[in-house]
Amino acid sequence: MVPEKRFLNQIEQAFSHLITQKIYLLDVEGNILLPSEEEGKKINLPEFIDPGMSVSYDNKTFLKIGITPELILCIHDRGAEAHNCIMLAGEMIRYMGRGEAPIQSRYDVYRRVLREELTGSELEALTHEHQIDMNLERTVITIQILQTEQETAFSMLDTVVPRISTDILVEMDRHTVVMLKSMENIENIEELYQLSEAIEQTLLDETGKSCVIGIGEPKKTIQEIGESYRESRRAVEVGRIFLADQHIYMYRSLVLERFLMDIPREMGVRYHSILFNRKTSRLFNEEMLHTIEMFFAKDLNLSDTARQLYIHRNTLVYRLDKVQRQTGLDLRKFDDAVTFKMMMLLGKSGQDKPRPVY
Repeated sequence: MVPEKRFLNQIEQAFSHLITQKIYLLDVEGNILLPSEEEGKKINLPEFIDPGMSVSYDNKTFLKIGITPELILCIHDRGAEAHNCIMLAGEMIRYMGRGEAPIQSRYDVYRRVLREELTGSELEALTHEHQIDMNLERTVITIQILQTEQETAFSMLDTVVPRISTDILVEMDRHTVVMLKSMENIENIEELYQLSEAIEQTLLDETGKSCVIGIGEPKKTIQEIGESYRESRRAVEVGRIFLADQHIYMYRSLVLERFLMDIPREMGVRYHSILFNRKTSRLFNEEMLHTIEMFFAKDLNLSDTARQLYIHRNTLVYRLDKVQRQTGLDLRKFDDAVTFKMMMLLGKSGQDKPRPVY
């Protein structure tokens, strides 16, 4: 689906007057729509772009705009200036495009609320018109399937996601589906994790596709579900950096990781290099790092860790002593273990990643 020529002309005119850097407007396949003199050319896109977040890739900065049809901005630059410029351009287009797609169904209302485009009297009127309960407690579960090929994520998930009458499934884009899960009969948020596990396994069994899932916080009114949607997306963003071996991320369980993501990249790299540098590269080989991560996973329990690694307890003690001699940190002590864990995670937070908008 291509935007109307009139809309593209409005965007091009706005860019020429207000944006100093050269910005490319693309469709979701990477085809250039603007500037008009380069229309028809193509730019390679990152594997995944979450709407509303700038992403650095191939020395460029990208931003997906959550309007209909979805559009992508690209600047041939990276860093704070490129991020600020592309976010400004994206907000301009989002504001200009709000009237492009009329609200025709309750799903359009939910989609606009999730994107926080409806508030106040307009929201009240539309929820009344489409018979939407404004005071039903809900949690947003965002499900993303990166490799959709010809099918959309919604077409694959519509038949495999279990739901009750008050649950709603909303298509956000071809890769992303949101489940507005009613908290009726849900005793604690851990049940949402179990539901997400069931969705992931059923999808894999029936379609062979894998997914990532983010779980936001429960909200008591429809006005707040946009916040839960942001939280679920943030959980995915952070989880894919720090917990790449997992596929389900709960916002409330990622407090440390969210904090580390907010640390400036340069600072994170600097502190990470205090422990992880050329002098310690032989010490922290793949085997040693696996040993330490298992030790942390087993809550600093020597016997459980040695059993899990199929090594003698004395071998584990020898390895931990070696770390202590070279770094001064005794990982058997809680404070030293926390210090090491933070320094290790800072290496991940220093990687290229979408800039948080929260």
